[in-house]
Formats: sequence, structure tokens, C-alpha cells
Amino acid sequence: MELPEIEYIYNLRRFGMKLNLDVMYDFAHLLGDPQDELNFAHIAGTNGKGSTASFLYNIMRRRYRTGLYTSPHLVRYNERIVVNGEEIPTEYIVKFVRKYRKTIEKMADEMRNPTFFEVTTALALKYFKDAGAEFAVMEVGLGGRLDATNIIVPDVTAIVSIDKEHTNVLGKTIPKIAREKAGIIKKGVPVVVGEHKKAATRVIKKIADARNAEYHNIHEECEFNVEKMSIDGMRVSISTPVRDYKLHTKMIGEHQCKNMAVAIRMAELLQDNYSITTEDIIRGVDSALWRGRFEVKAREPLLIFDSAHNPAGARVLARTLRALNLRPTLVFSMLADKDIDSYLRYMKGVTKRVIVSEINYHRRMPAEELANKVKTHIPNVEVIKEPCEALRRALEYEDPVLACGSIYFLGELEQCPL
Repeated sequence: MELPEIEYIYNLRRFGMKLNLDVMYDFAHLLGDPQDELNFAHIAGTNGKGSTASFLYNIMRRRYRTGLYTSPHLVRYNERIVVNGEEIPTEYIVKFVRKYRKTIEKMADEMRNPTFFEVTTALALKYFKDAGAEFAVMEVGLGGRLDATNIIVPDVTAIVSIDKEHTNVLGKTIPKIAREKAGIIKKGVPVVVGEHKKAATRVIKKIADARNAEYHNIHEECEFNVEKMSIDGMRVSISTPVRDYKLHTKMIGEHQCKNMAVAIRMAELLQDNYSITTEDIIRGVDSALWRGRFEVKAREPLLIFDSAHNPAGARVLARTLRALNLRPTLVFSMLADKDIDSYLRYMKGVTKRVIVSEINYHRRMPAEELANKVKTHIPNVEVIKEPCEALRRALEYEDPVLACGSIYFLGELEQCPL
């Protein structure tokens, strides 16, 4: 049970998602414009932005007191806001809500209510300032151009990937989605791009040129290869315009090479103004770990959590399973607004059976309905609504087990006694 003050922030979800920046600027101004006193990196992308943020955060914190802002969380709201490895204290959140609740409600009377994500973003900015952060890595929530995080002026930006998701908000084509994500590019601020689809990169490059922002595409500037991959991690070689790296990471999957390369290029561009060494980059990459991203939770039997929640995520997840020669039992639950059929097309060749469960979340897809979709792709299906029971059933088969489909689902499984 969350404290009333955190429940208050959650309840702001009833006002939905509002993609414009006017209220965010006004609310931040009432907090003293903390974003104007901080230094940032800003990261957008359909997939990979959280992992990229984790890599860069772990590099920067070797020299600087560094904040990390990500979403969503797995178990605790506090996970979204971190400074040097420590989550924001609950006491700070409580004091923030008590101090600014009337401000939030007055804004609702005069214009509109700040949303859950706007209040959370403002809380992060205020906390980073009060906690003495010298640098902060900010992950975009949705899109970029009108995302609440886009009131910051960073030292470097990145667009990790572009795929179709949230098309009702961002647009139905790759160029339209790319345009929204490229909205984080600021005048004179370099941007690192991890996407190679021409339909996306043409748009991003055009916007970068118009804003006199250096454009760095890792597929043009870098070479990166997996030298060895196991459930213990990967050894990777990356060559950038600056130097060649031999790296180890606990993050598993070929796609993490790209995320790592984006983070390293961002760190290299920051070296002009920050005392970041090659050793900081190597050790930062080695120490990075992003929960719920092909995370090995147990060894015997092997249990993996992965938050792939869209077709692009399923594609790289299936590729990783093949690379590791794994064919697991799937424990699976999804939100109803996802492209489930496309997701399952990637997963059908890499799993023995699927145990369908149901998230305790208002946007969930009912287990029976989800099971019917699964059966059109993977015939061996069981339905166990209760997440912990579904996980226990999967582990009884003594095959590798992969829990995936929604980060909210993983958050529930994190709390299961096994």
C-alpha cells in the first residue's frame, strides 16, 4: 500500500496524457525553474532508451554526482528518480506533495491539471537540484517534441531507435514518429542517432541541420560487434572516431551493442566539457545493469525477466534467445493497447509453451482474450490469471522460463515468493 502522497501522484493519471509544454513550463517556474540550473543528457527512442540512459549514467557518475530519470518503474515509484545509485527518498516525495498540492490544484482551476508524468518530471528536476546533482540523464517518456522532459536544454541528445508505437499519438508512419522524437534536438546541441532506417534518419538529419546541431549516426561512425555472449554477459568490441574499445557488459543481447555505442558517443562528445576518461567509459559500461532487460533472476532452473512490450522489442528478444540457444516456457501478459499479434509472430519460433496471466492494471488484456490470440501463433497455451501462480507453474516444467510482455507484469512478478 503506497503512502497517500504517492497515491495522490498516481491519481493524477485520471487526467490522462497531455502532450504540450505550457503547463510543464509554468509548473517548473513555480518550483524555481530547477531545469535552468542543471546539466543534462536527453535520450529518446522507441526502444533502448532506458538501457542507453543506464550506460551513460554509469559512465558519468564515476566522476560526477549524477541523476537518472527513467520510466516506468518496476516495483516502487522511487525507482524513477535516482542520484548516484540512491533512489529519491520517500520523505522527499511526501514533503514535495504536501508543499505543492495546492499549487497543482490551483493550476487545475486556472488552466488544466498537471498530469502524473508532468508532476513526476518536475519532482525529478527539483530533487536533482536539491540533491546537488552535477549532471542528470533524462529519458523521454513518450515521443519527444511535446514530452514533459523537453523543457530541459541538454549538453547532448540521443535518439536511439524509431519504430511504430503509440501511433495514435505520434503518427502512423516512421517519418512522422521520427519528427516527434527529433523534437528534443536543440539549437547547437549535438545529437547521437542509433537508427539506420533512411525514412527516419532523413527526417532527423534535416531537423538537426536546421538547428545547427552536430549529427552523429553510430551506423556511419562506428563499428560494433559481439565477441562472446552468454547468460553471464557479453564481451563487445566498439570502434568510434575517437578510439577502439574492448568492453564487458552484464546487459545481454546484440541490440545492447547499439545502445552501448550511442552512450559511448554521447560520453565522447561530453569529454569537451567534462573530465570523462576512457577508463570511466570502460568501467561505467561494465557496471551498468538495467532491471527487466534480459535480466537473469535465477539459474536452476534458468529464469529471465524481459520487458519487451512491442514488436520491435520482441524481434530483438527472439534474436537473443536464438543466439543463446534457449527455447523457454513463456510467462506472458500484455496491455490491451499493444500490437500483440505482431509481437507473437516473433516469439512463436522460440518458445515451447505459453502460460498466459493477467496484470492487475486498468489497461490489461483479459487472460482468456489474450490466450485466444496466443493460440493463433503458439498452440501450447495455459491460462493462469494470478501472476505468481503462473510463474510457479512455469518453473515446474524445469525448462528455462522467460517472463515478458509488460513491465507492469514484471513488477508484479518481482514480488512473488519463489
